[in-house]
Amino acid sequence: MTPQQLLDEAAGLLVGPRPSMRRCWQRGCACLTRLALEKGLRRYWDRAAPTVAGCPMRHQLLALPSFAGAPTAQLARTAWHGLSRAMHHHTYELAPTLAELHAWHHDVGILLERLTQPNP
Repeated sequence: MTPQQLLDEAAGLLVGPRPSMRRCWQRGCACLTRLALEKGLRRYWDRAAPTVAGCPMRHQLLALPSFAGAPTAQLARTAWHGLSRAMHHHTYELAPTLAELHAWHHDVGILLERLTQPNP
């Protein structure tokens, strides 16, 4: 699936989660959104700096300001860390809120647009 298709699937969960996902749709939405972000970054690195594409995500996020600029890198870093935290289930934590999911989804949409521009 493309990053946009993954983001569209996440949007579907935000609008109307499936009955079979009544207890886990928030984390499913976070997972799809983070996967869209990661695939979008992978496509960007394949174009901009192929050697970075195989590095761990933390390294890619550290390199991103040099290639895509500080605002784009900050957007990616904030969304990725928030989504990563939201994906991991801990019994003492609540699932992410609908507002958080909407914000991350929106941010990843903006990020994907920036990463597909010739000079983000």
